[in-house]
Amino acid sequence: MRPLDLGLHAAFLLLGATVGLLAVVVHRSDLAGVPLGLVIAPVATLVVAWSLWGSRSRRRAVSYAAGWLVVFGVLVAGRPEGDFAVAGDLTGYVLIGTALVLVVVAVASLVARGSDQDGMR
Repeated sequence: MRPLDLGLHAAFLLLGATVGLLAVVVHRSDLAGVPLGLVIAPVATLVVAWSLWGSRSRRRAVSYAAGWLVVFGVLVAGRPEGDFAVAGDLTGYVLIGTALVLVVVAVASLVARGSDQDGMR
């Protein structure tokens, strides 16, 4: 793997971690009773994943999904005193569903052949 490819994968891993953190932060936000965070968090997450999956190198979508899922997993695990960043309600379940979709995108990107050109086969 070339250093440029490694750098791009690191950048997409960091992007995924950042988007994952922001998705958890805003997923319960609302404006005048309209749950905007419920829409913004999954849409932003999946738009980036979809655009990376459709790019020249689908393996970058795996890096993005890995960063997002690691941060999400750490935040979902809860804290020692019993607090949770993602509650067991509709907004929490939508965010958990988004994580499952990212797992599917990552697996589909790993098994996709033919369109990958960054040397990670």
